[in-house]
Amino acid sequence: MSYSIIHLVEKCKGCGKCVLACRKTHEGVANCRVSKIGNQFAYFACLHCKKPQCAIACPVGAIRRIGDVVTLSLEECIGCQNCVEACPWGVPRFNPKTGAINKCDLCHLRVAKGDMPYCVAACPEQALELKVASTKGKE
Repeated sequence: MSYSIIHLVEKCKGCGKCVLACRKTHEGVANCRVSKIGNQFAYFACLHCKKPQCAIACPVGAIRRIGDVVTLSLEECIGCQNCVEACPWGVPRFNPKTGAINKCDLCHLRVAKGDMPYCVAACPEQALELKVASTKGKE
């Protein structure tokens, strides 16, 4: 399944509940951010690059692409922070609480079970949406 999280700027009030939900479920480190730019708010998370530099830099293969999602295996992560240095967008973050890295994985395990990503579920303004891309004709 191919999907992404869409931010509807016109609905976002900048409350940060998406960030808080993410932080709460990921050992105190949020994998997304909301920033004010002019009079609007911008949501930012991992871009799930086609050739992720974070994955290339990981010496143990803890970061890998599964379909369209760049995932992180906490069990394999050694906390070396090579991915933090390699990512041009500053997405992976070191978590001093766990000694490992955190990064957005679009909550792919939740989505596979039919649930929404934590950030999408927490947004009171419905400014975040899960957009599933059609795979019709791509098989």
